[in-house]
Amino acid sequence: MSANDLALIPVLARYLDLDPIPAHWQGIDVVLPLLERMRGDGAIVLIKFDGGRDVSESDPYTVLASGGPLKGEFIRVEASSLEHGIAKVVVEYARRCWKFNGLS
Repeated sequence: MSANDLALIPVLARYLDLDPIPAHWQGIDVVLPLLERMRGDGAIVLIKFDGGRDVSESDPYTVLASGGPLKGEFIRVEASSLEHGIAKVVVEYARRCWKFNGLS
């Protein structure tokens, strides 16, 4: 997973023929179509907002995908921002399950 995953989310939306996602996207709403596509595959996506972690000390967001085509494997990321966590998990899922190479 790379730091470039945030920039790959709009590319992934085009690859999947979804509505365009702006280059500087924020929040969950704009990526819901990608998360719904994962759910449609049978995957489970969990987003944890960890109030027990101080933002200045550690990564307060955990994003995890499992089930469906991951077949017993999972993708888990702890991140300092919600967007980074979602992007890393969604892009890695797309690479493994949708044959996404980031060049489309």
